[in-house]
Amino acid sequence: MGAVTIERIGRYVIKEVLGRGAMGVVYLAHDPIIDRSVALKTLRLDLDEELAAEFRERFFREARAAGRLSHPAIVTIHDVGEDTETGVVFIAMELIRGRNLRELLRDGHRFRPSEAARIVAEVALALDYAHSMGVVHRDIKPANILLTETGGVKIADFGVARLESSNLTVEGQFIGTPNYMSPEQITGKPVDGRSDIFSLGVVLFELLTGKKPFAGKTMAEVTYNIVQRPCPPPSTLRKGLPGAFNPIVLKCLEKAPEKRFQSGGELARVLAALAKSLVAREPGDVERTGVFEPDLHTRVFPTPSGQPAAEPPAAPPTDAGTDPDAETHPGAGAAAGTAAEGDALPSVEALDDAAAELPEPVPETAVREEPEPPEKAEPESGPLPFWKWEVQTAWAVRIVAGWFLLWAVIIGWLLLSRPGPPPPAPPAAAVRSIHHTVIQLREAERALERGDTAAAEAAARRALDQAPASPAARRLLARSRARSEAEQATLRQREEAATLLDEGKALYRRGRYGEAARRFSRAAELDPENELAANFLELARERQRASRTRAARPTPRTVRRGRTGIRPTPTPGMARLTVYFNSPINAGTITVTIGGETLGVIPFDFTRKGFLGRKKKGTGVVKKVFAIPSGRRTIGVQLTGAEQGPLGYRSFEETFPDGTNWTLRIDMPDAGSRPQFFLVRAGR
Repeated sequence: MGAVTIERIGRYVIKEVLGRGAMGVVYLAHDPIIDRSVALKTLRLDLDEELAAEFRERFFREARAAGRLSHPAIVTIHDVGEDTETGVVFIAMELIRGRNLRELLRDGHRFRPSEAARIVAEVALALDYAHSMGVVHRDIKPANILLTETGGVKIADFGVARLESSNLTVEGQFIGTPNYMSPEQITGKPVDGRSDIFSLGVVLFELLTGKKPFAGKTMAEVTYNIVQRPCPPPSTLRKGLPGAFNPIVLKCLEKAPEKRFQSGGELARVLAALAKSLVAREPGDVERTGVFEPDLHTRVFPTPSGQPAAEPPAAPPTDAGTDPDAETHPGAGAAAGTAAEGDALPSVEALDDAAAELPEPVPETAVREEPEPPEKAEPESGPLPFWKWEVQTAWAVRIVAGWFLLWAVIIGWLLLSRPGPPPPAPPAAAVRSIHHTVIQLREAERALERGDTAAAEAAARRALDQAPASPAARRLLARSRARSEAEQATLRQREEAATLLDEGKALYRRGRYGEAARRFSRAAELDPENELAANFLELARERQRASRTRAARPTPRTVRRGRTGIRPTPTPGMARLTVYFNSPINAGTITVTIGGETLGVIPFDFTRKGFLGRKKKGTGVVKKVFAIPSGRRTIGVQLTGAEQGPLGYRSFEETFPDGTNWTLRIDMPDAGSRPQFFLVRAGR
C-alpha cells in the first residue's frame, strides 16, 4: 500500500505490518470489542479496475472456503468485510506465531524422517476434515503450511479452494502452483480431495529429501514431468532414509487418482504408524520406551517397569569344596583329582614285595670286607646360569654373520640415499617474476570471492603476462569470464521478464488474454521468483477460460464500489542494491529485508587451510548485488557473527527511482567494535 499510513480498518486497530505480498498486506491488528489480536489480510488498492474485480472475488472465495471450516490444524477465519471509509477489503483471521515450511526449507533446515511424517500426518487429518465439508484446497505447498512456536501445524491460504457449490472455475481451468499440482489439475480435469493428496505427497517428498520430485528448468518441463514421468524413490536421494517411506510417497504420487490414498485419514494412519516405528532406543535401554509430546523435538525416555533388571544366571555348582569364599575355576575338579592320585601312599602288598627282594643279612662272624669310600653327592639339579650354557658353534656363526649383513645393508642404503649437491638458484629476475605472478593470482582469487569479476579478470591477465603458460592463471581467467557472463545473462533475463510483464499487462487491459498469458508465462520462466508474473498468469488464464464459456454460463460481475482520492500507481520498475562489507570477523551472515520480508541471506566464511591442513581464520570482503522494485521501500539489514551472535541491525526508508544504483555499506573497524550501516545512492 506504499507510503499510506492506516491506523484503523473497520473496527480493527492496526498495530504493525506482518508481511507484504504481491496482492496485499497482512497486518497485526487488535479487535477492541472482544479484546484479542488478529491477523488482518487486506487486498491492495492500487490494482487495475478489471484485475481488482478478479482478485476481490478470489479474496472472498478464501473467506467462504475457510470460514465454513473449524479444525485445530486450519487457520480460523473470524470476520470478513470492507472498510467503508478507505474501501479496503479485509479478512480477520487467527494470529499464528511461527514460520512456514518454505522458509524452513529455504534456510536449509533438514527435517528428521519422524518429524516429516508427523507434520504431513497432521496436515492429512486437516485435509480429511476439509474434504468431508466439501472444500478442496487445490494449492497445498510448503508456503501454505505453518509451524507454530509450539510445534503445531496450520493450513492457510484457501484462495484457490473449490467448494462443491462453486461456479467460479470451470472444467479445464489451470489453478495452483505448478510444482505441487496434480496431473488432473494440469490437464484441466475435474479435481477432488485426492488432488490434495498428490500435492501433500510432493510436500512429503521435499521434506524428506530437500528436493522436488518433478523439478524442471521451465514450467513446460515441470508440467510434463508431473503428467508423464514417474517419481523416483525418496530413499535413493537421501542416504540413511528408511525405505518404508518409498511405498507411501509413491502411492501418494500415482498419476491416476484411484491408485492413491483415497482419503487424508488413511494417509495419516499409515504415517502415524511409521513415525512410531522410527523412534530410536538409547544404547543399553532394556526397559520399555515411551514417547511423549510429539513435537519438532521428539524426546524418548525409559519408563520404569517396577521390576529389577534381569541378573546374569548363577554359575553351575562345582566340587571345589565347601568353603564359600573359595573361587571356582573351570577344570578345578580335574586338577584336584590328578593331584590326589600323585600323592597317594603305596599299599601294604607293594611293601611286602619290596622287602622280599632285599639280600639276606650277613652273620657277624664272617669276614668283613673293607667298605668302599662313599661317592661324592651330586648337587641337586636346577637351571644353569646363561654363561654356562652350551653354545652350538654353527648357530653362533650364523647369528653373528646375519647381524653384520643387516648393518652392511643399512649403511649402504644410507650412503646411496644421500642427497647430491643442491641445484643452482634461479636468477633474481625469475624470482621476482614468480613472486609477482603469485601476488596477481591471489588478488584474482580474492576478487572472485568478493564477487568483483572485472578485477579478477584484470588480475588474471596480469598474471598471464608474467607467466603465459600458467594453468592457474588460465583457470582463474576462465572462472572470472564465466561468472561475468552468468551475471550478465541473469540481468538480461530479468530485464526481459520485466519487459514481458509490462507487455502482458497492456494486452490484458485490451482483453487479449491469450497473448497476455503467453507473455506472463514467458516472464515466469525467465524469473521464477517473480510472484506478480505468476499471479497475472493465473488471472489471464481464468479470463481466457471464462470468455470461452461466457455464452453458455455467463460469469456474474462483481460491482466495485467507487473510490475517491486514490489513484492507481504505475507498474514499479527495478533498482540495483549492492551490499558491501569489508569484514574483520571470520564468519557470519548478512540478512537483507525489504518491507519486512527477507530479500536475501548472505553467508560468509573466510576460514582457510594452513600448515598441515590446520584451519586458519581470516578476513575478507563480502559483496552481493540485488534487484529491488522501485518506489518507496523500507530496507533492513542485520549483521550476525558466527561466534559473536547478532552484532547490529538498522532499517532505511527511501524512495528508489527506476534504474538507480544504491550501495548498502557496513563499516566495522575491528572485530570488537559495533558495526555502522550506510545506504547511499551511487552514480548511474
